[in-house]
Amino acid sequence: MKKMLMFLSSTVLILVLTVGCCLTAYGEATASPSATEAPETPGAEAGSEALIAYFSWSGNTEQVAQIIQAATGADVFKIEPATPYTDDYNALLDIARQEQADNARPELAAQVENWENYDVIFVGYPNWWSDAPMAVYTFLESYDFTGKTLVPFNTSASGGFGRSLDGIAESAAGATILEGIALTEGELADAQNAVTEWLAALELN
Repeated sequence: MKKMLMFLSSTVLILVLTVGCCLTAYGEATASPSATEAPETPGAEAGSEALIAYFSWSGNTEQVAQIIQAATGADVFKIEPATPYTDDYNALLDIARQEQADNARPELAAQVENWENYDVIFVGYPNWWSDAPMAVYTFLESYDFTGKTLVPFNTSASGGFGRSLDGIAESAAGATILEGIALTEGELADAQNAVTEWLAALELN
């Protein structure tokens, strides 16, 4: 993938990670008012080869997506439910647990256009009760991953990917899944270096 190699071989843009006081049980910090949103691209542009699709409730996963985007030049798609999740942390705990119990597939607010243009899809999400948020599974099951390469990334307090990799393999049937990166609270401060090394080791081309 020439475009990605050019970005990876150049100096990676330094992004300042604004991390909240600590990671929650969901693997994300309290949202910071200074956090910068990743540029969103609901639909692919002609000739695009890579997409970063991510779900982020309060900002940590989004910040990792920004680092990947700066390094690869990939398009960005934010996974959001049609009915937004509450901002109330305690209420969200109950909602997330119930969605897992129901094996729910929340409707999403938008869809990726020109899906066929993408060869590599980075999929990012926080750890919610040792799994990916159910909206991420809605995303995965909305598209044909046959012949695609899927690269997971994750943020958590300490649980890493939990059991989510098994769910991703099942929901993104046909995808080749590469080694992902899971960043915990203690690793986020050095996320720039960790993500850069991880991307280089993937040798996407």
